Amino acid sequence: MGEGTDAAPGPVAAPPPPPSPQVDLPEGQLAGTLAAPGYAIGTARWLRVAEIAVPVDGQGPVVEGARLDRALSAVRDRLAARDGTEAGAGAAIRAAHIAFLDDPDLRDAADRDVAAGRDAGHAWRNATRAQAATLRRLGDARLAERADDLLDLERQVLGELTGIVEEETAFAPGTILIADDLLPSQVMALDPACVVGLVVERGGPTSHVAILAATMGLPALVAIGAPIGGIADGATLILDADGGIVHVAPDDAMLTAAHGQAHARAAARAAALEQAEQTCITADGVRIEAFANLGSAEDAVVAMANGAEGSGLLRTEFLFLERDHAPDADEQAALYGTIAATLQGRPLIVRLLDVGGDKPASYLPIAAEENPALGLRGIRVALAMPDILETQLRAILSVRPAGQCRIMIPMVASVGEITAVRQVVDRLRAELGIGERVEVGIMVETPAAAVTSATLAAHADFLSIGTNDLTQYALAMDRGNPAVAGGIDGLHPAVLQLIAHTTDGARRRGRWVGVCGGLASDRLAVPLLIGLGVTELSASPRFVPELKALVRRLDSRACHGLAIRALAAASPREVRAMVREFLLEVAA
Repeated sequence: MGEGTDAAPGPVAAPPPPPSPQVDLPEGQLAGTLAAPGYAIGTARWLRVAEIAVPVDGQGPVVEGARLDRALSAVRDRLAARDGTEAGAGAAIRAAHIAFLDDPDLRDAADRDVAAGRDAGHAWRNATRAQAATLRRLGDARLAERADDLLDLERQVLGELTGIVEEETAFAPGTILIADDLLPSQVMALDPACVVGLVVERGGPTSHVAILAATMGLPALVAIGAPIGGIADGATLILDADGGIVHVAPDDAMLTAAHGQAHARAAARAAALEQAEQTCITADGVRIEAFANLGSAEDAVVAMANGAEGSGLLRTEFLFLERDHAPDADEQAALYGTIAATLQGRPLIVRLLDVGGDKPASYLPIAAEENPALGLRGIRVALAMPDILETQLRAILSVRPAGQCRIMIPMVASVGEITAVRQVVDRLRAELGIGERVEVGIMVETPAAAVTSATLAAHADFLSIGTNDLTQYALAMDRGNPAVAGGIDGLHPAVLQLIAHTTDGARRRGRWVGVCGGLASDRLAVPLLIGLGVTELSASPRFVPELKALVRRLDSRACHGLAIRALAAASPREVRAMVREFLLEVAA
């Protein structure tokens, strides 16, 4: 191959834009998928980043190998230098990037190209994009998110190799950022005092970008599709992320109304925060537990500041991923104990390790799978590796006071999975001298669990619905695939019917049902979930005050009537319109 410049992105750089979800919308409105809730008015500013050009052929394997070594070391050192300065999602993303830098398969692929005479940048780009393409083809949302991290890391290393320093991107206050796609590092570099929202052509609702946006309090819509190209730089936008709509160049009357709504929402948020410590009860006296989903000790602090009554989901994967060995019982117990203490005696529902083909850990002997979303994951992994399961259960049971931590089994599809875990729990309780009963519940994430909820509830103490996975399995749509992301909606009548089936089966066995998936943080879903019989909602920590305030306005009997109508609706769009009208009546 002759000398040249590798400037254009290859065919695996990113998936094709999703088909536009713009159906029956008035002129000047674009529809997208909710990635982070909120409402903002601002000025459109495009973020367009040029590809970093690198030569195809290099200066020889010795020179190029040394250049790649130096670049990888420089990026690793820069990431490591931020250790302790970030928490939660930012720290997890930094750890993921460091893990990719140390991935021997990635380095081997780059070294093969370097040995063949290619430039270090060309070799690194080929290696990262080939692995990113593989991850995207595996059909799982979390692995698709890791592909985004790879492309982010590609750019960081190429910057070191070429000497191109990313310019500090400064935006004026009131900016709504528009992009065909965003990298996690680009979001982390934004100043929330200036950027007030994100509108993205591609992306998915569970990506790292979505998680970061929610953490930073930035309303965000993703998967808007090609029509986003019609937004001009400098256009005035109204971003209604909760409603899934962007209003482009609104007229004066609409803009005035939007400012009024923004002020009203800000006042409502402030009032909700003032009352965040109050118990969550509907207008007609039905107790609804307002819990928070947690992924770190820092999240627990935020949850308490926002009035959470406990945690309905502690994701324990952050302890297991991006490392070369499993945490022992002492390390796990220390972390669970810290979070339990932060919650000051409130319930802490700990989800057992949910890893597998979709969230691989290098030290677990799990072969690559053609379809990891349907493979060895969740409780299937734990039962196949009893040492991992027993160590985690021992750590959970060691937390005091005994019983504050409840155990939740992920990806359940059969009674046998519940009884197998309970047998280990009972044996360890006897060994540790724990007299108190420890609750063991399940996550309802598969249609199988929803359909057989009455049978499963006879063996579980509680059921908690993971609406993200339940939705993708029910609709046969991968939530990490941009080609279908715009069509994924947990308020699809099919998903609502599975939720109704779950609550009905649990009620017959006297068990309570919660929701710890994304619908618990969707204000349009809350009345429906209450109407279907859900009595615990575990949301993102910052949404808890607004969740409580909303529940206090609702009458459970009216919510039940709304839910019955929604079950018979023709589409999620019809359901959402129905709930908006209902909430307007409640507010009147």
